[in-house]
Amino acid sequence: MMVLDAAAELLATHRLEEVSMAAIARRAGMSKRTLYTVFSCREELLGASFARIGQTLFRRLTEVERQQPLAERLRTLLTLNHVPCFEETPLELLRAVVTEAPVFPGIARQLDTEGRGALIRYVGEELTAAAAEGEADLKGMRAEDAAELLVDMVIGDTLHRLLIPEDSCSTPAERDLRRDRAIALFLDGVRPR
Repeated sequence: MMVLDAAAELLATHRLEEVSMAAIARRAGMSKRTLYTVFSCREELLGASFARIGQTLFRRLTEVERQQPLAERLRTLLTLNHVPCFEETPLELLRAVVTEAPVFPGIARQLDTEGRGALIRYVGEELTAAAAEGEADLKGMRAEDAAELLVDMVIGDTLHRLLIPEDSCSTPAERDLRRDRAIALFLDGVRPR
């Protein structure tokens, strides 16, 4: 949809407070009035934009991928898909959403639900399947709780990264190493004995 494309382009190149309905309408080549017939407010539009970004970053496994061993399924799920326009801005965008959350809670909720929340759901689905097949013993934990634990291990401390970005895993190789170590530790803990 061209409106969400326009919003994504602006989000990647401008501060969040500069991404107004007027700016999005101009970028999409339509009037603000027309834009308001599609989205009733900025919060709704930005929420839809973040949902779309989350769906690009995280996705469910394909049927072919579901046939792989659990470690490989988790590695696939926990590898962020490439979104070139957001390579340089994820922390700045997250800071802006946190800043606007008290005024526009729907934007923050949508980002959490369609980003981290979606990833937790997808990992939880795989852990449920793995437990049913005897690949994992969740030790009485709900699959969603175990998934949240694993996602947090892979992603790390977001608050620390927001405050001191230079301390975080910044290269793809560092992120992949952290992901692989987290999966290995997690699977060792849920290995059927």
